[in-house]
Amino acid sequence: MPKRKSFVLLIAVLVFVPAMAAYAHHSFAATYQEDKKVTVEGKVVQLLLRNPHSFFHIEVTDEGGQTVTWSIEGAPASQLKTTGGDALKVGDHVTVVCNPARSEDAHRGRLLTVKRPSDGWSYTARGLDLQ
Repeated sequence: MPKRKSFVLLIAVLVFVPAMAAYAHHSFAATYQEDKKVTVEGKVVQLLLRNPHSFFHIEVTDEGGQTVTWSIEGAPASQLKTTGGDALKVGDHVTVVCNPARSEDAHRGRLLTVKRPSDGWSYTARGLDLQ
């Protein structure tokens, strides 16, 4: 009987631990304040188009006149490419609306929208209705 209980426990662990990890991975609320939105504007200095989440970094001048780099987390590279998100280039001046990180000092956000004023190009994160 003890061997059977151990086997059942092992199977339960092998099934539920990966499922919990997958659920935790998609919990943006743990990292970002989903009830808040901030707008940051600046120049794209780095693009990391990858899966499962892409990032781009923009240099922003804060209220004190200091330049800070914001890390913006967005959709997977495959999703961005099918919706035109790969149109961003290093050097582009953009306006980003995002959910800020829980730590204000992190200068990090979850992408909601990004706009390039020079030509009117914009991208809205899939599944969002921001109207």
